[in-house]
Amino acid sequence: MSVEEQLFEAVDGDRVSEVSSLLRDHPGINVNWTDSRQETSLHVASRNGHVEVVKLLLAHPDINVNLKSRFGDTSLSVACERGHVSVVQVLLKYPRVDVTLDDYWGRTPLWHASSNGKLEVIEWLVASGRGLEDVKNKKDYHDQIALEIARERNMTEVASLLERFIANPALIRHEVRVKLGVLDELAAEVFALTVFLCEDFLQPKPASPPVASPNPATDAATRFFEIASKLPMELQMMLCHCAVGSTKQNILHKDSEPAFKALARILSSESH
Repeated sequence: MSVEEQLFEAVDGDRVSEVSSLLRDHPGINVNWTDSRQETSLHVASRNGHVEVVKLLLAHPDINVNLKSRFGDTSLSVACERGHVSVVQVLLKYPRVDVTLDDYWGRTPLWHASSNGKLEVIEWLVASGRGLEDVKNKKDYHDQIALEIARERNMTEVASLLERFIANPALIRHEVRVKLGVLDELAAEVFALTVFLCEDFLQPKPASPPVASPNPATDAATRFFEIASKLPMELQMMLCHCAVGSTKQNILHKDSEPAFKALARILSSESH
């Protein structure tokens, strides 16, 4: 038995320690090896909900997360079909995952989740913000979109979410992200990144080259807002929240815009 077949069996059995050892001890292993159904170890781990094994496979530098099986299934689509939320979360965090890939019948990960009533999986797909432009027009081999499949199969909660998303994508994506707690996690990361990018404003340094700007504080404040303005609105609000200490309730609701404007006035006044 080849080392690739050993890995495949260990993954199928959710033998985490064995998978870890095989990947560590065989750096040249073909982690994308496929069986007779053209399924990879990642396909098997994703279908079975083996989240720790999925993490180990994704950490391998040669992993191809978007490989399709004989019938065009990706690892993400099989995880969505089975409703393995924890696996879907891990896959969506992987930067190269493509959520728009369909199988040979035109069925996307969203289609699989919708047709099987996997509401929380759909919420994570919506929260990810990737590939959602196809919600209204991506059809399967029956010429149906995901919403029509959900209606046909009496998946009322799924149909309601998709209907609301189609009507107002930005609002529903924001509501879902608040529900799932994604905003807090993302805000911390983006706030740290913004602080790093705006270091000259938050922690002024001597000008370099030697000839100083006529008004370095104003330049730094301008840079701060140029960067902040490129963030999604909810993350702008969370950045404002971190800076001015207003409540989460304000940031997530209608008081957030005045709070951000108040921050702008404070920073602008301090820059002169």
